[in-house]
Formats: sequence, structure tokens, C-alpha cells
Amino acid sequence: MDMLAFPGHKGLLGPTGTGALYIGAELDISPIMRGGTGSRSDLEYQPDFMPDMFESGTLNVAGLAGLAAGVRHLLDVGVEEVQAHEKALVTRFLDGAASVPGLTVHSPKDPAVRCGVLSFNVDGLPPSDVGLILDQDYGILGRAGLHCAPGAHRTIGTFPVGSMRFGFSHSNTTAEVDTALGALQALASWAGSPTSVERNHV
Repeated sequence: MDMLAFPGHKGLLGPTGTGALYIGAELDISPIMRGGTGSRSDLEYQPDFMPDMFESGTLNVAGLAGLAAGVRHLLDVGVEEVQAHEKALVTRFLDGAASVPGLTVHSPKDPAVRCGVLSFNVDGLPPSDVGLILDQDYGILGRAGLHCAPGAHRTIGTFPVGSMRFGFSHSNTTAEVDTALGALQALASWAGSPTSVERNHV
């Protein structure tokens, strides 16, 4: 592997603004921006040793401490257990969603390639309205829109309105999945009814 970049604020449970970049030992690259470091303050340019040569300025120490705490927690719980729990929640959601008319879930068919994140659309309602109703009426939080991935939404045919997104983690429960399914059942049923245009608080 030459390079791997990943955020710290998603599956690793770290604060926003954290992440990491792995650079393989055999990869010869130069930084495109330069700044001071705490290790060789006498130099005008980046040091020539790792990782300092790619770490300009003062690091987000508090954020990285939070990221380290998140990683330690996941290791304590067990990565395999976290993965198995998330897959079980997603499978439960997909099984329930299959019986909801008007609900389209965008997810791989193969459970082996699924993670805890999935997106969906409710026929007749833009994702922004779905998100608002789920929040205000049911206390369910998700993310509506294009999720910083317009190309992906073009591929699945949801551009430019996007979709709703749920992220299930090991801290979620099957009861919460069932609550979400019940809310979507009611929402999809309402959206498909002739009187749906009369909703006055959206």
C-alpha cells in the first residue's frame, strides 16, 4: 500500500477535524505546502525525516487525544464485535425496509461489503423534508443531501436532491432500528396518500 487517508470523526469516534495519512516507506513525495515544525525550528523548510516532513505547524493535539481515546475504546470493545453489531443492525433495517412501499434503500446486496452507513429516499418527498420530519416528529437524526459525494449520487440517480443517510454504530440498538423503521413506514404511507400536500408544519 502506497498511501491511505482516513477521517477520524466517523468510524473511529474521534472529534471533527482529525484524521490521518499513511505514506508507505518506499513512496518518494514532497510536501506541496511548507511551514514550521517544533522539531527543527532552525530550518526554513520542512525537515527531511518522517513524519515531520509532512506535518507543518502545530498539530491539533486536543483533537488527536480525542481520536486516540476513540480508537482505544474501539479496541477495548473489539473491532470484530463492532463490525458484527453494525452489520446486524443494517441487516435488520434492510429486512424491515423491504416491506415499506415507497421507500428506496441504496445499499449493496452482499452483506459482506456493507458497513454501518446507508442512504434512502421516500417517494414523493425530498430528503430535506424527510430529515426535518424525522427530527421534529420522531427525534431521529440523520443527514440529508449530497453528503459531499455528488459523483456517487449521479451514479445511483439521486442527483441533485441527494438522499437521507443513517449511520448505525455499535452504540445503537435494535430497538432504535425498529423505531426508525416505524417512523419511515408512517412517513412513506403519509407521503403516498392524497392528503399529503396538506401537511402544514413542514
